[in-house]
Amino acid sequence: MKKKELFNDESAQMLLAAGLVLLMSLLSMSLYGVKVAGYDLPRTSDVNDVLDATEEVESMFLPILENRTQIRFDTGMNLNDATLDSLETIESDIKNHGILRGIQFSFSEKEIIVNENNVTVNIILNVVSDSIIELPLSASYTIS
Repeated sequence: MKKKELFNDESAQMLLAAGLVLLMSLLSMSLYGVKVAGYDLPRTSDVNDVLDATEEVESMFLPILENRTQIRFDTGMNLNDATLDSLETIESDIKNHGILRGIQFSFSEKEIIVNENNVTVNIILNVVSDSIIELPLSASYTIS
């Protein structure tokens, strides 16, 4: 029967220890980099983000509402239904856009006045994050 001789060779243990030290230092550097970059925190919006988003919605509201209402009216919907459906789709789009920014958008107190081909829409835009803004919006346009 053969005897196995055991060697007291510690070079493999030293290599393993050096590898573990390097691995731990790389891990700590990557964690530090993530914290410095801010990727460990959830996206939050500040007051400036809320103001910017409110201005964007306010500036685009009339042209989008008029365009969507015209498209629906041209397909045969009556003007009141076309305007209401356009408002609902705009609100849905704005809500989805707000989710990406960490801001909640909604419309309240919707008022639609249709006089022949003239449409007037009055609503209140609610923008909620760390701050709250209620902005009355009014749009008047003519559908041809």
